[in-house]
Amino acid sequence: MSAEPAVLQFSVLGPLAVTREGERIELGGTRVKALVATLLIAQGKVVTTDHIVDAVWGEHAPNSAISTLYSYITRLRKALEPDRQPRAATGLLDRQGPGYVLRVRPESVDSERFAALAERGARLLPDDPPAAAESLATALALWRGPAYADLGDSDVAGAEIARLENARLAARQDHAAARLSMGAAVQAVGELESLVREHPLAERSWELLALALYRSGRQGDALAALRMARERLIEELGVDPGPSLRAVEAAVLRQDPALDWRAPKEAAVIAEPAEPRVPARPKLPAPLTRLIGRAAALSTVKDLLAAHRLVTITGPGGTGKSRLALEIAREHEDGDGPWLALLADVTDAELLPATVGAAMGTAITASTDHLAASIGDREMLLVLDNCEHLVDAVAPLAETLLSRCPGLRLLTTSREPLAVAGETTWDLPPLDLDGAAVELFVERSLAVRPDRRPSYDERRLISRICRELDGLPLAIELAAAQTRVLSLDEIAGGLHDRFALLATGSRTAPERHRSLEAAIESSVRLLTPPEKDLLGCLSLFEGGFDLEAAERVAGPPAVLHRLGGLVAKSLVTVDGVAVPRRYRMLESIRQYALRTLSGDERARWAGRHLAWAVELAETAGRRLRTFDGELWLRRLRNEQSNTRAALSCALAAGDGDAALRIAGALSWFWYRNGDVHEGIARLSEALDRADADHPGRGQALIGRALLRYLAGDPFAGNDDVELALRQAEATGDVETMARALPYRAYFLQLSGDPGKAQSTLAEGWKHVRAAGLPWVEAELMMVRGQITRVAGDPLLAAGQLVQAADIAEACGHEWAYCSSGWIGAKVAMDLGDADRAVQQAARLVVHLDRVQDVTSWLACAHVLAGALGMAGRATDGAVLLGTVSAIGSRVGYSPELMDPLDGPRNVAAVRDALSPEAYEEATAMGASLTKEDATAMARRLIVSTPGDDGRQTVLRNGHS
Repeated sequence: MSAEPAVLQFSVLGPLAVTREGERIELGGTRVKALVATLLIAQGKVVTTDHIVDAVWGEHAPNSAISTLYSYITRLRKALEPDRQPRAATGLLDRQGPGYVLRVRPESVDSERFAALAERGARLLPDDPPAAAESLATALALWRGPAYADLGDSDVAGAEIARLENARLAARQDHAAARLSMGAAVQAVGELESLVREHPLAERSWELLALALYRSGRQGDALAALRMARERLIEELGVDPGPSLRAVEAAVLRQDPALDWRAPKEAAVIAEPAEPRVPARPKLPAPLTRLIGRAAALSTVKDLLAAHRLVTITGPGGTGKSRLALEIAREHEDGDGPWLALLADVTDAELLPATVGAAMGTAITASTDHLAASIGDREMLLVLDNCEHLVDAVAPLAETLLSRCPGLRLLTTSREPLAVAGETTWDLPPLDLDGAAVELFVERSLAVRPDRRPSYDERRLISRICRELDGLPLAIELAAAQTRVLSLDEIAGGLHDRFALLATGSRTAPERHRSLEAAIESSVRLLTPPEKDLLGCLSLFEGGFDLEAAERVAGPPAVLHRLGGLVAKSLVTVDGVAVPRRYRMLESIRQYALRTLSGDERARWAGRHLAWAVELAETAGRRLRTFDGELWLRRLRNEQSNTRAALSCALAAGDGDAALRIAGALSWFWYRNGDVHEGIARLSEALDRADADHPGRGQALIGRALLRYLAGDPFAGNDDVELALRQAEATGDVETMARALPYRAYFLQLSGDPGKAQSTLAEGWKHVRAAGLPWVEAELMMVRGQITRVAGDPLLAAGQLVQAADIAEACGHEWAYCSSGWIGAKVAMDLGDADRAVQQAARLVVHLDRVQDVTSWLACAHVLAGALGMAGRATDGAVLLGTVSAIGSRVGYSPELMDPLDGPRNVAAVRDALSPEAYEEATAMGASLTKEDATAMARRLIVSTPGDDGRQTVLRNGHS
């Protein structure tokens, strides 16, 4: 897809230039041109921000590289798209994912037009030399000098310049060859002499020059040119000329008539020694559609096949194993074959040798021994397609053939490995969800609706459909076929019952590929009863699971062996990077397994899954404020789909106890993860469903209070804290009292009553000591530091915050440690020490990105923006404010609303130092940054000192 006006032209075959209706557009300096070149070279693919920074600045990127880059982006958009609306979602130059994409039509770039014309000329050269010469001359006329001439000294376009210059050389050679074929040898000599001077190691240029000289009646000059070529190759490379150049030399010496020019219809070629006749290759099925998105897979399996004699491509039904194997076979050129044996319809294992023998053209093959004898020592590739239902018979056949036929290589496709010695298995992954999967859907939908090419917004919906279908090629093709009768919205909406929607495939397809249900059913039929039982159990997990979770929900007998069987049969996939290993089912397989459960089975597994989720949430709730809190944050992120599903199940079933236990335990996770509105809504539902005297109400109310505070409603948060305190006082719940009082004090100081806040803190001490929870003590000390600074004593507050950080660090309460530092950065701003505030906040931003605490990261980034404004770097501060605002709006969190005392100060420190236009432009830039981009900005601000461990807080070196 492209978005620029047709009149916009990009020229790179010479100095980089952009024109609109013939008028040159001023791009700016070398760095802006380097940015344009980097995006053009990507040819419509996303270029990450880090890659752009490296390309534009190299190793000397300044601290302000990110904000400078965004000023370049803004200027470019204004230059290239003057009519684009300021907040337009899409256009020519867009933010996408981790970087930027420049959407340019190929015909708008001179290098692309050159490539198309040169390719056409090369194609026409054998049959129509005049047309080839014309096309090639037009292509070469596009060049205005060296490619990217004004960037030649940089590393930005080095590889692309080399590629284009090689293509230019080939086009010049083709043009000379076309002129020779037209009888214009004398005219071609000068052109070719220039070529060999410029590219003395290009053998084809010497070959053409010798032929042009010979046809011009200059046999001696032709031989001299060939001798010169030999000398240059030996001198420069230490190699002799290649066979083609040697053949020309031999032909010139013997004055071979084949060198003479003839009219095109009589044209002859230089006689070559007769080659032994290559036996006819076996007929392989010709694919009826293009293979999409499998270039990397083809390369990988080819490499595996070159290194191993038995390679098995595994994967669930519908991933394209057979199609990939066929493509590999079609491209295989070494030895005899390749031979393809289709086993899908073979149901009798005794017929296996005969089926393979028949596929290889052997008349009678009664046994594996006979088949091995017929192969003998021949070098060949044999493909055995769809082995899963015959795996017990294919395994010994493969082992026998490989042991007795040393030249044989076997490529097999199966939903489970053969488990033979020497076998290498490779699991074919689904298609890339945003690239190849969408391309496959579009191409297959065009086959049924050639008049309907999707728009940009429709492609985004197609991407969502492909994601729902896990990138499974068969499912995508079945969905694309439905565009004949359904809209994309209807297809997306129908995926809740995907087996009804995707039930009609090609009439000529194998039965197992005519519907999504049939493809999965053919795999499930291969399971043993215990494996099938476990598949039903695991279908309750959403988003994956680990071995411990599977064991807790499934119960005895042992899960590992059965789980291994499901993995082997490609019904469960393994994340080989995660520690511990995580497993998941493709969503279509999971939905199939759910449908096959009886009512009693589903209720049993759902109950066990809910009990596991309650235990997981409550264990995590106790551990999140300890030294392994980061581990539990990560674990809850991994299991978020499962805890959501379990909580929904409990609420739907009216199980208020389980719902409140899960929601209350997850409240701190939702706070740290930035799931503000989800947390408030779920806690409210659970509180409504649970009994009035439920012991978990206090914890749930405090959790909702903190989330309401994050949402910018501290008054509602205070109401929840007061309610929790009343219930705790009535029941004597010391822990809830200890946890709630620091927050009551915090909310009181936000409301402008620091005196009452101080008295609440004093009351809180006795409950904190009685509860014996050091992490609560750290929070109370942190709140005390905040109240002290608001009361007007920043120096005393700094010391209290150091104490809070020490207690938090001692007990592993990461959030309290970072929050003390966050308030400490504000203390530095109170004292007018902007540089110290920048260092403190920047360190926290980098650290919080690593632990993935979203809301704390946003709060610290907001303070960093204010500190940058105070330090005289208001533009960088405004960029950062734009990023915070954009990310915060997505998670439902505004640091300015959450922090009514200091948030406005941060904004004012930036806004007051800039004109309204500059502030608007900088914040708009920041809105397109990712969290990673902003963290990179912060990282460049940090000034490291000897012995700095990255956790050092500025407070410890300053006002304490």
